[in-house]
Amino acid sequence: MAESQVDDAVLASFRAVWTHSGTAAEWVRQLKYSDRTAAVTVLADAMAAIAAPADVVTWCPATPAARRERGYDQSELLARALAHRLGIPARRLLRRERGDRPQTQRDRAGRLVGPRLRPAGKLLHRPTVLLVDDVATTGATLRSAATVIRRSGAGCVHGLVVTQALRIRPDTA
Repeated sequence: MAESQVDDAVLASFRAVWTHSGTAAEWVRQLKYSDRTAAVTVLADAMAAIAAPADVVTWCPATPAARRERGYDQSELLARALAHRLGIPARRLLRRERGDRPQTQRDRAGRLVGPRLRPAGKLLHRPTVLLVDDVATTGATLRSAATVIRRSGAGCVHGLVVTQALRIRPDTA
């Protein structure tokens, strides 16, 4: 499990299965860009091993354009497979705003702002939500998503990703 770099009050916890390097990074790239959805099995198994307890699983949605281009949302596939393994429901709790650019097309300052998200509905009974994404780079997507989910009625939100980018501190570069 990768050490947490996403420290924010909106997330009750954050976990990454691996750092974004080597084989793990290649699995994510294949899932995201090469239509290799078979990787979901291995990735969801690894995520299930470290997942925080929750009532429902959701995901950070891809842009509508990316979803159309790929034919699927990789984070949704991961979330649904993970929910199946955990025996809890998966629900779409977030939607991307129209015209929102993917994080991968932004510079660091743009990534830190995070995606423009809106709730897909209201939550009742203040559930604990497990928020899934493929990669955490700056943590902005998870923070933006968790903020919207909390405002929609979640009791708490736990973040879980397959890989987390290594942050290189200026004094060690």
